[in-house]
Amino acid sequence: MFYYLIYLSDSSNSNSHHIIQNILDNVADWNKELDISGFLVYRDGNFLQLLEGNKNEVLTLFTKIKKDQRHKNVTLILEDESENRIFSDYESGFLVPKNKLVLDKLNNYLFNLKLLENPKINSTISILENILAKMY
Repeated sequence: MFYYLIYLSDSSNSNSHHIIQNILDNVADWNKELDISGFLVYRDGNFLQLLEGNKNEVLTLFTKIKKDQRHKNVTLILEDESENRIFSDYESGFLVPKNKLVLDKLNNYLFNLKLLENPKINSTISILENILAKMY
């Protein structure tokens, strides 16, 4: 079983492009080292992230994120377990969309996952799609 969670947060450094860019540039590598897959989206001072993997690793990382001074108002949206990862094969397991084209690829991937007709995953994807639509 794999554990996953989705959270939203506000950047406490929304005016510091350098700090945000550092997070976006390095998060995929950091999470791959922990065998955590998922994605991170940043838009207008807000982060949306899905983390999935070993429950202890994901929860440890989420605790660090909640304590990280670069985040504020960290809000857990959903947590659950699944037999399979949602992002196991996509973009080497972790995606950070930095432009509209990559975001469109993410939306297409989420749409295609719904075709697998897994009710739990479909519910999760619907939540993600709704949040992403409001962010962009």
